[in-house]
Amino acid sequence: MREDELTDLASGLRPRVSRLYQMLRRRTPRPEYSTAQASALTVLIDHGPMRMGELAEREGVRMPTISAQVDGLAKMGLVERTPDPSDRRAVLVGLSEHGRQVIESVARYRDEAVRQALEKMPADQVDALYAAIPALTELEHQLELLRPETPAHTTSED
Repeated sequence: MREDELTDLASGLRPRVSRLYQMLRRRTPRPEYSTAQASALTVLIDHGPMRMGELAEREGVRMPTISAQVDGLAKMGLVERTPDPSDRRAVLVGLSEHGRQVIESVARYRDEAVRQALEKMPADQVDALYAAIPALTELEHQLELLRPETPAHTTSED
């Protein structure tokens, strides 16, 4: 694919993916955590317990920012801090059992919302979406590998 076609694809895909997330978030019960905290929870779900520095790096934020997010999540009982077995001076942050239950409940709600929307779509479009799952998964992986500075780091969710 040519570079201009990749640019067009990126420009078409990015706002739709963002908008899909925003619509799902608005149409499901909203837990009391922020979008930024939800992102941190998702990292912990996907990658398991980790040090605060690694979580901050994965989220592309500074330590004070991730500390404040984790403090709020801990107060809500969604995450817990445990000593790092490889270095007793360090702390790991991970999902609590309550946090896992909350996230699973929200995921079920959102899965059902998507299922209901898919049910109303033409079969060929549903098939196309199903076929796109591996490509979207790889896109997610490639985006995760990019450093926040590449090409430009913004905090906008557009």
